[in-house]
Amino acid sequence: MSKAGLRIGAALALQLAALTAIALSLLGFSWLDARSKPGVLVLVDRSESMPRAEANEAAAEVARAADAAGAAEPRRIEFAGRPASPDMPPGSSPAQLEPWATNIEAALQAALEVHAQSPIASLVVVSDGLENRGDGAQALHSAREAGVALSWIAAGRPPPPTRIAEVLAPQRTLNGQRIRITVQLAGELGRPLRVKASARSVGGAIQSTSGAADNTGRATIEFDAERTGAVLVDVAAEDAASGRTFDAWPDAAVIDVMPRKAILYAQGSPGLLARSLQRGGWALNVVPSTQLDAQADALDGYRAVVLDDVAIADASPRFWNALVSAVKDRGVGLVVLGGERSFSRGGYRQSTLESVLPVISEPPALDQPAAIVFAVDKSGSMGQGSGGVDRFQLAQRAVLESARGLSDRDALGLVVFDVAARVLIPLGPAVAGASALERDWLASPNGGTKLAPALDAAIGELERSGSVRRLLVLVTDGFVDQTPLDGLRVRLDRARIETIALTVGPDSDVDALQRLVSADAGVVLRVGQAADLPLAMRTGLERRRGRVERGAIGVEQRQPLPFSPGEWRDWPDIAAYAVTRTNPDAWTAVQSHRGDPLIAFRRAGSGRVVAVTSGFGHWTPLWWRWREWPRLAGGLADWSAGAAEGGGAALTVSDVPGGLQIDAELPPAASHPDVQQLSVVVDTPTTQGQLLAMEQVAHGRLRAMLRDARPGLYTFVTTGSRGTQRHLHLRRHRGETEVWGINPALATWTASGLVSPWDPALLAQHRVDARGSQPIDRSLVGLGTMLFLLGILVDRSRPSKIGILDVLRRWREWVAAHRV
Repeated sequence: MSKAGLRIGAALALQLAALTAIALSLLGFSWLDARSKPGVLVLVDRSESMPRAEANEAAAEVARAADAAGAAEPRRIEFAGRPASPDMPPGSSPAQLEPWATNIEAALQAALEVHAQSPIASLVVVSDGLENRGDGAQALHSAREAGVALSWIAAGRPPPPTRIAEVLAPQRTLNGQRIRITVQLAGELGRPLRVKASARSVGGAIQSTSGAADNTGRATIEFDAERTGAVLVDVAAEDAASGRTFDAWPDAAVIDVMPRKAILYAQGSPGLLARSLQRGGWALNVVPSTQLDAQADALDGYRAVVLDDVAIADASPRFWNALVSAVKDRGVGLVVLGGERSFSRGGYRQSTLESVLPVISEPPALDQPAAIVFAVDKSGSMGQGSGGVDRFQLAQRAVLESARGLSDRDALGLVVFDVAARVLIPLGPAVAGASALERDWLASPNGGTKLAPALDAAIGELERSGSVRRLLVLVTDGFVDQTPLDGLRVRLDRARIETIALTVGPDSDVDALQRLVSADAGVVLRVGQAADLPLAMRTGLERRRGRVERGAIGVEQRQPLPFSPGEWRDWPDIAAYAVTRTNPDAWTAVQSHRGDPLIAFRRAGSGRVVAVTSGFGHWTPLWWRWREWPRLAGGLADWSAGAAEGGGAALTVSDVPGGLQIDAELPPAASHPDVQQLSVVVDTPTTQGQLLAMEQVAHGRLRAMLRDARPGLYTFVTTGSRGTQRHLHLRRHRGETEVWGINPALATWTASGLVSPWDPALLAQHRVDARGSQPIDRSLVGLGTMLFLLGILVDRSRPSKIGILDVLRRWREWVAAHRV
């Protein structure tokens, strides 16, 4: 055969091969293009009822079958209560899957969304079919209508030979009592069985114990109720000989441990209320006010707290924060009684405690502006010491914070001293003085300490003031050497200057300062730690300025009391009270003849707060002999503690699909205002203090829904006109942890043709069936095009001009340029 014939034959062969490749691509065959391979999507059930190892093996089997059938690598969607994103790598699904539930419908909907974007030839579900959300059958019909071939790999847990059937525990118990829990087992009971249990308090304390099951499978175990609040119980059934665990229920029950002591009574001064409440049957835990810090973690164990003439300085900020949180978030009641160490004199102004009080401590009387001079020691010992504490810097901060609490009618001055004194800010308007204090003082610690020049300069500034009240605030950490105390004291008394002396550290000459300051015209405050100086100065100044009205003071009732009988006409006079003003969101029921609040009430969050500015002590000498005294004392305790009169709202919490349903049933005698005043606040496993929107669904019945409630402890606090109550609810999902085997409905779905049992051979069949719907293989089209062009090139090339090497080179160049 001639060379021309060979060339023509080669060209025809190449063009025939090209037509064959293009025809195969049009017929749905695939070669290198992954798009043309049949898509496989696997839905893997990751709910708690699924055996994870079997599910992983089933997914791996599908991958092997797809590879053998020439299909693309299967995509995977893991699901439980919710499906994960199709792009989420296996095994790294987020907690939002909600493994405590199964929603086959949502998983199939996610698969159909993938199919709409990129058609799949085969959908494989790996699940036990036990669903507790959604409608799986409806979703299977949708998949069939979409033309998706669906097969099912059934995998389920075998039932344990012995399982927990029931856990019986009390809803409430008293602190100190024994908690008895009964566990009923089912299944194989012929072997020695044991039940292990642990009780976990919210604070983290754990008790563990165990008990043998009798021949009926019943075991009784006991715990000590050592702490108040919620106690969560976990139980497990195991073989007594080998210790093998058959079944376990985490969070099997919750028990509310109630306090034996209903009221925490903090006593700053002896009063009448504690004795009266004890005689009335109230259980009190009476502690000195200086020991309140030890009660910071136990506040939830009380229905109410009474502060009887307690100062802010008696406890740390940690206690006050805990108290306010207990009142607002958990409904603990609060009664605050006045005295020489409370309200403005106790440092309540702008404090954490004042944020929940029905009255606002108003330190200065509006008709008594004050002139205040701060005299600050700047000797060398006030500088930064070996411990890194700069006393002078803390003194600057203390003066600035105290100055910010002054009114625009007050006057302010500043004197600094070592062996000499210097007036940094002459006595003038407090607003301008406070602004000047924020700038650099142009003074640094240095030298020794002489008190006389400082006192002389400060007294001189105050003597020129026309204010009714004159106050000297002195800060020093040194000795009072060669100071004419008697002459200075006479001069202070003559000028009617009240002195507040703050001694910092252990080396201060406290005795000398106490000789300088008379008991009725001043006070000496010891500050052990320099860091406490700002608070000590601010509260000391406020106490001194805090106004107490004294004399024979008439008492008037302004509004009804929120407890029976509500109104009295013959209130006895009182001898004194702390002057305050009513908080805008509170109400005053009893006031002085001057209109100042004496007994005021407020609802702060979930809690109820009472303020009695006269206290129940030596300022109210006639009240304890008053015939209405028992009803007044008991009524205040009942109202603040939330003791229900005739029954409060009965709360019922129910687990429903998708959340919790909360129903509040008011007593038959409840009126329309009772419905409007009722509030329900819940602490969930993830949020605190969530107010529920309660809707009236019937007369005396309110309802709310808490959507997407995850498992865990829920604490509901119901507050209304009749009292405050707490209700605990433990949300569990036993539908996943207490089921085994395969859903019988799967057989029905198979019989109706909605699903097919898994068969690896089905992938090859699905590949043939899906050819018409698959995209044309671009690699075959490219191969055909390349062969066709090569045939043309061979046909038109002369033998003398082209060789086999040229053909191969051009082949490689074309492939490189058109690589798929």
